[in-house]
Amino acid sequence: MHDFMMIDIKAEPKMDQDTIMLSADISSHGSYDYKRLVKFNVGKNHHSLRVRSSTSRLDKNTLYMNPNMMKKAFLQENRKYGISLNQDEIYIGPVVGIIAPKQDSIKRPYGSQTTFFQEIMAGSRRLGQICFVFYFSDVDWNKKTVNGYYYNKNGWQRGKFPLPDVIYPRSKFYVSHKADSRRRLKQAGIKILNPLMVGKWEAYRIFKRNPDILPYLPETRFINSFRQVEIMAKKYHAIYLKPVNGTKGQNIIRVTRNRKSPGYCYQYHCNGGLCKGSASDLIQLRKKLRPVMTGKSYLVQKEINLLCYEGGIVDIRVMVQKDHNGKWEVTGMACRVGKPGAITSNISGGGSGMRVETVLSKTFFSNKQVDQIIETIIFVAITAVKSVEDYLGNCGEAGVDIGVDKFGKVWFIEANLRPARYVFSLIGETKTRKKSIETPLLYARYLAGF
Repeated sequence: MHDFMMIDIKAEPKMDQDTIMLSADISSHGSYDYKRLVKFNVGKNHHSLRVRSSTSRLDKNTLYMNPNMMKKAFLQENRKYGISLNQDEIYIGPVVGIIAPKQDSIKRPYGSQTTFFQEIMAGSRRLGQICFVFYFSDVDWNKKTVNGYYYNKNGWQRGKFPLPDVIYPRSKFYVSHKADSRRRLKQAGIKILNPLMVGKWEAYRIFKRNPDILPYLPETRFINSFRQVEIMAKKYHAIYLKPVNGTKGQNIIRVTRNRKSPGYCYQYHCNGGLCKGSASDLIQLRKKLRPVMTGKSYLVQKEINLLCYEGGIVDIRVMVQKDHNGKWEVTGMACRVGKPGAITSNISGGGSGMRVETVLSKTFFSNKQVDQIIETIIFVAITAVKSVEDYLGNCGEAGVDIGVDKFGKVWFIEANLRPARYVFSLIGETKTRKKSIETPLLYARYLAGF
């Protein structure tokens, strides 16, 4: 556990509402004149208060305040809070708001992210933070408060919170909805842990500008005409068609060009299985793929001859995150192994997890080569997130998907700004998963100035 300054807050009914008292060890961090007002901050909630120092040497790391002021400041007794202080201001928290839409389920109000949010809140409490989940419609702009949700031993509860110091976006709808609300949140001085998501084509163009990552990019084109499919199939024989705004491997199509006769074969996942078919020419191929592709923009990409493990194709999820010093680090990495015969490795599509060293060592027998591949994977992953940050603005974490082909060449596949962590549980790396949950909270401290 990091050695951050933490305090207990205790109610003292006899104290004036405009006064707080600090234990001697806390007040020693600043010189407070009782006659001078100090700005007391919890999130974007502010009060001008006078500060007294306790004469008792028995109390340690304690702040006393009137219970009415405690309520106004959205604080509670019997729990620890982080504190940052200087001569003119005292900050409690920080306050972290997770943006995600709530669903109807009582037990799983945030769908597949419910457990993750519960773990985030447990971690934030250990760090002395105030954490809640909300959506744009939960903000009361007149009162500058949020009607958010938090989790404790009694389950999910609704509560009132101040506008947060930091927002942790975890909604796939964050891209195109509520632009005005996003603008107002930024105007309130709230830091945002991750930028807006962009589509695969815009992301590819971002990465292509960086000469350091260019050698690791598979050729990719935007399909503004189906002739792009023909050109790429002639060049590479096997290609992938990917929806620009797709997630979880959905609606991805693999197309191969017949070598000995005209025509194409295609595969895509549907209803939990693999749909296969053939087409005699490009016109027929387009017609047969129309039910999958209609209404969506697509790009076409050369197939990477990915490593396989026990019959399933493999890619590597690299969790890259900023720590409490604002520095990038690789929190962990794991292989995602697709079902035998599947065209993607996604866990949501029935894939499994394996340790990176286990998979690489089965194909590459030299420890030196395995180490070099892992070193390159780390370089590509960190270079990718820096490219994202240079283009989109401040970024705190990304799940970077990397491919390794059968010759040991490393390929960049994509970067996900709303990364899942489930693969670490699948390979038994509970410490890595726990660290991947705690690290964004540490970065939130950094963003909030703690």
